Amino acid sequence: MGLHVLGVNASARTDGFTAELLDEVLEAARLQGATTERLDLVKYPFPFCAGNYSLDPASCGPDSCVQGPWDGFGKVAERILAADAVVFATPVYWFSVSARMKALLERMTSMENQGLLNLGKPMALLAVAEEEGASQALSQMLLPLSYMGFVLAPLGLVYAHHRGGLSLRENTEVLEDARIAGENLVLMARKLKDTSFREPLPGYMYRGPRGPRVAAD
Repeated sequence: MGLHVLGVNASARTDGFTAELLDEVLEAARLQGATTERLDLVKYPFPFCAGNYSLDPASCGPDSCVQGPWDGFGKVAERILAADAVVFATPVYWFSVSARMKALLERMTSMENQGLLNLGKPMALLAVAEEEGASQALSQMLLPLSYMGFVLAPLGLVYAHHRGGLSLRENTEVLEDARIAGENLVLMARKLKDTSFREPLPGYMYRGPRGPRVAAD
């Protein structure tokens, strides 16, 4: 079976600059032989994280979240888990990721707390800014997703500044960056597919009154 690459668009618009840049990365992945899919978060609304992780860590999981998996996040999580590689794309709002992207990252706690369900999964990260803030937005995605087990593809960080009427097609440097990110994402996914990685005990096991529950010899 071939590789499947999922693109997650965290913009409020499905036809904006962020979606356009994401489509370029997915097209490059498709030309490398992968099947691709774009998921627009705006079509799958879900509430913010309820913070159950702090109250009852053992119940924070993909099937035990107090808010799901029956809400829109459940559908998003299902697609992320099924993908061989993921491209996360966000516009920059006030030097930060969009509220939708932040909400997604917070809800994705349920996909790492009882085991790193995306361990070793390649990712690429995209940020589109009108002026400044793209690098901050990329770092705000990179750190939590890395802790969740995702692996950044080589040159998998792509940012663009959308100023005035400049279209993506006029920005040959960004187009080249998008192409390379998509190609490297597929190349890495092929290398890592079916690779087993070591991981720590599930996070909730460290938060009981006696610390880590490790089986005795």
